[in-house]
This record gives sequence, C-alpha cells and structure tokens, in this order.
Amino acid sequence: MGAAALDIANVLFLTGDDPRQGDQPDAKPVFDLDSAALARMARSIRDEGALPNGRKVSGAAPFFIGMADMPFDPPDDWRPSALSRKIDAGAQFIQTQFCMDAGVVRRYFARLAEHDVRAPMLIGIVPIASAKSARWMKNNLYGAVIPDWIIDRLERAPDPKAEGRAICIDLAKELREIPGVGGVHVMAPLNEGIFACGA
Repeated sequence: MGAAALDIANVLFLTGDDPRQGDQPDAKPVFDLDSAALARMARSIRDEGALPNGRKVSGAAPFFIGMADMPFDPPDDWRPSALSRKIDAGAQFIQTQFCMDAGVVRRYFARLAEHDVRAPMLIGIVPIASAKSARWMKNNLYGAVIPDWIIDRLERAPDPKAEGRAICIDLAKELREIPGVGGVHVMAPLNEGIFACGA
C-alpha cells in the first residue's frame, strides 16, 4: 500500500534469507508471509481494490508483479511446480539469481517449455571482478551458477576486472538468443561503475 501511495508500480517480491546468514544473526526470522502470499496480496489490491481479508482500499495500485527463480539443470523427473505457483499467485515477470551459464539457461527453458510454463524472465548476470570472487559466489551464494571455465578465465586474465566485464557482455548477447529469455538483470555489488562510460 505504501508503494502504491508513492506511485511505485514495479514490485519484486522475495521471501528473503534466514537472518543468521546476514549481519544481524540474532534477529528473529518471522516469515509470516512468503513471496507468493505477498504477490497474491498485491494482486488483490490491484485487481479487486481489497486486502486478502476483504477490507476495501481506495485508490489505484497498478502493480507489475515480479518474483524470483533460480535456473539449474533439472533432473528427468523434475516439474516446475514452484515457479508455476508463483505465476498462479500473480507473477508477471521473473528475476533470477546469478546464472553465468547459457547452457544451463537453455536447458532450463526447454524444460519449462515442455511443461508450458511461461513468464518473462530476466536472467541475473554479474561482471565478476576476480577469480577469488567467482569462487566465493560458486561456493557460498545459494542458487548461483558460476561455471569453472569462468574461474579459469579470470585466473588467467591480465586484467580480471576487464575480463569479468567482457564475460558478462558476451553472456548477455548469448542469453538474448535463447527462446523465452526476456532480458538480463545485471547485478554488480560493490562494482556498480563497471559499465560506466569509459570503464
């Protein structure tokens, strides 16, 4: 409701991580609402002018609802049940965790198509600044797909930061050719200026 009052239309709903993984490990995890429940609430406010309990709200809330996903190589018996539930809850676009492997994205989207699960999806990519950073992401960042060839390439590069930028650009070009991919979401934590003019 606060977002609607501020004319914020694009919203991305995330359940969030366990606080023990963050810088306030003593915080109490609540999780009264997960991302699907929040999406249903936003959809109800937008489409019915009401909260889930039926209480009417005034004003317009033209939300464009997003939720998260993580591409991976699915096993033979896998079904995209979680993603289907998110779309059913109101997701109009999906934004993913880092997936720096176009092959994984291609195979994942082929499986989604087999199950007729479709939503505009933005694939998360990152200009990795060093082999050390790439290893950390691969080993510690839940759901991130960082192939070994990227670590090797960064290890051998005379300028790893420039190499990470080049890998990111090449990957974005490759991803845009994959049927179903709606775009990329470039995340560059602590490296935001990497794509600035002249960088």
